Amino acid sequence: MTTPMQAAWCAEIDYQPLAHQSMLTSELQVQTTAVRWGDRVLDIAAGTGNTALAAARRGALVTASDFSPVGLERAVRRAAAEGLSIQTEFADAQQLPFGDATFDVVLSTFGVMYAPDQQRAADELLRVCKPGARIGLVSWCLTGLMADLQAALADVLPPPPPGAQSPHLWGTEQHYKELFGDRIAVTSSDVLVQETFARSARDQVATMLTHLPPWRMLYERLDATAQSAFAAAAEGAYERANRATDGTLLAGAQYLQIVATAQ
Repeated sequence: MTTPMQAAWCAEIDYQPLAHQSMLTSELQVQTTAVRWGDRVLDIAAGTGNTALAAARRGALVTASDFSPVGLERAVRRAAAEGLSIQTEFADAQQLPFGDATFDVVLSTFGVMYAPDQQRAADELLRVCKPGARIGLVSWCLTGLMADLQAALADVLPPPPPGAQSPHLWGTEQHYKELFGDRIAVTSSDVLVQETFARSARDQVATMLTHLPPWRMLYERLDATAQSAFAAAAEGAYERANRATDGTLLAGAQYLQIVATAQ
């Protein structure tokens, strides 16, 4: 069955203007995970391919998986434009269509953290790792801009399903211990900052509402009053994080970059 989240990401919405904001994050992630020439790499919830392409530039044999064919098609076009080659696979992070112990490196950038069944997604991620495989994961932190944005929108967002865990838990080291236990050995754990630049906080929110599929799907279902409240709450979160003093937007969002080895 197609979930509302999957339906949103499968819509013909151009996510790339937002994906551009995470390109440096992907490059740093691939560098820290020490992706090498010839590595078999899986990028889970790859979106339009930022991290998959960063790995392919290093000579890795990359498979980008996602439950959005729209995103995967964009990733293939981007790879072709750079003269790179990647494989793609339509897949849910909670049920990966790969054999056990297939990959040398498994990556996910703001992707696997959004799987509804977090334990199942973690188990699947580890299942496809070869013994000793390197794992590189990037997730938004429990504090900072993205958490503030989520809190600011709480009044207009639909309530999570009963028992659902916050995706931002992936932004804590403790959660990795709960999900993976002694099945991984963490080799580095760093809180980093992804910068967002825009003409203004209002322009950034407009970009999100146009190009972020879940936001756009939700926004279009709201009445005019709720739409105004949604946009104002999001703009307020960006303004609280804004360090620019010239009317533009310069805001940093904290994220946790974990690199680990499968045991």
